[in-house]
Amino acid sequence: MNSRSMNLKAMLIIGITILFLGCLAQKEQEASKEGILRIGVKIEEKEGNKVLTKIFIKNVGNSTVRVAKPIYFVTLKFELYKGNESMKFRGPVPTYLPLTKEETKVLKPRETLEAEYIVDLCWWNVTKGEYTLAVIYDTIETKSQGVDFVRQRLVIKQNVTAKETC
Repeated sequence: MNSRSMNLKAMLIIGITILFLGCLAQKEQEASKEGILRIGVKIEEKEGNKVLTKIFIKNVGNSTVRVAKPIYFVTLKFELYKGNESMKFRGPVPTYLPLTKEETKVLKPRETLEAEYIVDLCWWNVTKGEYTLAVIYDTIETKSQGVDFVRQRLVIKQNVTAKETC
């Protein structure tokens, strides 16, 4: 092989590498912090006063967005109502550090992020009866470190039944 052929191959390899790395970097830039999200919830009543709460965060916009994952008491909170009256929460409240890239996810248009949590109605000292559980995905004031994401507050309410007093 002559040196001209080797130089051409080296330039071709370097060019492909730059193009590939440029595409990877471009993909990261496409994830916007501006977007349109929708929340969905499925409630499955379990034993005692526990309910399995399945949360769906869907990108309903036309652009790729970065979202914070639904994390209990960080970006995801629960409120319980008896009629129009808010019940006082007495459940566990974890502490957390600011969110990093690992606690976020990039969603393309129409993609969905899912999470599941067991919610114990006894966190509110309920009596037997019907209640409304509000599932709140709120990232407006969520602290982050080195990453940003869509800042929104989404609320969905569903009826639940306390089977026993606690």
